[in-house]
Amino acid sequence: MARKPRLHFPGAVYHVTLHGNGNQPVFIDATDRTRFLLLIQEGIEKFGHKVHAYCLLTDHISLVVEVDEVPLSRIMQQLGFRYTRWFNDWHHQAGHLFQGRYKAILISPEDYLLPLVREVHLAPVRAGIESGPMRYPWSSNLAYCGREVVLWLSTDRAMLQIEETGIRALMKFHAYVNDGSATSATVDFNRGSELDPRILGAEDFVRGVMKLSRQKYRPKVNPEKVFRIVLERYKLTEEELAAPGKNRYHAEARAYLAWLYLETGCATMTALGDRLGRDVSSLSSAVRRLQLKAKKDEKVAEKYQKLLNRVRR
Repeated sequence: MARKPRLHFPGAVYHVTLHGNGNQPVFIDATDRTRFLLLIQEGIEKFGHKVHAYCLLTDHISLVVEVDEVPLSRIMQQLGFRYTRWFNDWHHQAGHLFQGRYKAILISPEDYLLPLVREVHLAPVRAGIESGPMRYPWSSNLAYCGREVVLWLSTDRAMLQIEETGIRALMKFHAYVNDGSATSATVDFNRGSELDPRILGAEDFVRGVMKLSRQKYRPKVNPEKVFRIVLERYKLTEEELAAPGKNRYHAEARAYLAWLYLETGCATMTALGDRLGRDVSSLSSAVRRLQLKAKKDEKVAEKYQKLLNRVRR
């Protein structure tokens, strides 16, 4: 399946993660981490984005980035390239340092910025590296709590959600992060919502993101609804649809069902194959045959369109 395009608009806030290739270390010593932070600062000066939080673990990196006009892809490509080149030269190594592309989840900052900053700061605790976030020197937690100064770090937007000022805000933030270490994370910031895996936020936020990114929003379709519509159209039970054999009527129903799965993205073909007891390859072949037939037979195309319209109502 083709990768969905990156989402970009000025003001978008992302949780970005970079992992070492094959889980290899991306930082060996303090010099590496210091260089990486310097490269972040240089990128901010060049591209005009903001970094709201960071945590540099041995084998991966977490960042909270708010972009301006320059898209995240350009920012991260330059950061990853420059650091990889420096790391390989410094440690006399060669090859890829990071595991493929970075991963980015666009978040609703009003709902998730402060909790995300907390989880980024709790990463060393969750990983069992330190007993408390204040003990880890390579995250932005110390700067948020007033223990060090990182001039390029943007803390204002997250701290505004603390609803205190001055020393009281620092104390409240410190308590907020520490309280989080006593419980499991309530939100998985490494994945998006059911509405769109690239975006973490309510449906109104997802709609707004798609509009700002000039992409078409298609609400998540419930696969049970798709199943029900096809079964009703063909007057079949699920047991009949999944029954073994080469009944052409049943095979046609399965082909339309698989085509609807692909079109709506309601679930994976693997999930459909498991439910029907069919190989993914056979379902995919049936869809291709049906699509080719629809190009020549208006009745086939019309039947599919009617089913799709019912699904999207």
